[in-house]
Amino acid sequence: MPASYALLFPGQASQKVGMGRALAADSPSAAAVFALAEEVTGLPITRLCFEGPDRDLVRTEFLQPCLAATSLATLAAALEESGAQDPSAPVSVASVPNPPRALAGHSVGEIPALAAAGALELRDAFKVVAERARAMAEAGEANPGGMLALIGGDLEGAYALCELVDAGGPGFRLGVANLNAPGQTIVAGAPEALKEAADIAREWGFRRALELPVSAAFHTPYMEPARSRLAELIKDLPVRDPRIPVVSNVSGDLISDAASVREEICAQVVAPVLWSRSVQLLSSEGITSFFEVGPGNVLSGLLRRIIPSARGIQVGEPEQLRSLADSLNGTVHG
Repeated sequence: MPASYALLFPGQASQKVGMGRALAADSPSAAAVFALAEEVTGLPITRLCFEGPDRDLVRTEFLQPCLAATSLATLAAALEESGAQDPSAPVSVASVPNPPRALAGHSVGEIPALAAAGALELRDAFKVVAERARAMAEAGEANPGGMLALIGGDLEGAYALCELVDAGGPGFRLGVANLNAPGQTIVAGAPEALKEAADIAREWGFRRALELPVSAAFHTPYMEPARSRLAELIKDLPVRDPRIPVVSNVSGDLISDAASVREEICAQVVAPVLWSRSVQLLSSEGITSFFEVGPGNVLSGLLRRIIPSARGIQVGEPEQLRSLADSLNGTVHG
């Protein structure tokens, strides 16, 4: 009987100072992932994750590699606990007795998902996430912007709002960036456009319009310089067909070949994250349990709003590894 579970990897807003510290202390495999992340990126990953301070951890150029390292260290620890870890591929879930049906990652979380699927070597995954983080941070400095969470209302209203505000000036001003769940859509764009959108959203009946603590318009055309830099990097890296399907943030469909992986890594930074559609696709494939692998429980919260009947299982601390290890082994199903 095929596995009926998927792995989800979180993105920005899931972080906390101290993430991964207990895992690295308990698991040699987790500690090795953190060490490799530092070696490849040249960043003080363990200090930032374990000790902070928060003002440094939240900087885009640091946060994305730290999140990827923590998620992949968590997965490595679960594989170690399962006894089914492949020493030559410490984060690959393809060869375990009961592999997940599919994988998905929210924004930067898609890079750990691709590594877990065997599409990227672990070392190359850290190269990609480090360049992605630097390039997106620098694009944000060159094109200052922000993001606004629209709570309540419907998706059609969010798109109409963006269309109205975007038409109010030359060039790109505002667009949908994250379709997270019913009643939660993130829009992004120029600072003045965000203020205009917040005022209109309240008039249109959105329950709240909350400015997010970021200084860039991620997943919009403002990130085009980052897309170009990733295209330059990825052309020289070995990329393989995923051994387990990964859901595309860009299309909400399954990625199953290396060419699509290359395209996804680049396109994803300028395109909206279709998270709600991604989770709905996984549910339509018969998946009923979703392990959130990494810090926080943001994705589990979104899951409850998208598929209320689904089971979300957070795996980010040593005491939470057993349930995932058992599923990887096929000791339990679902």
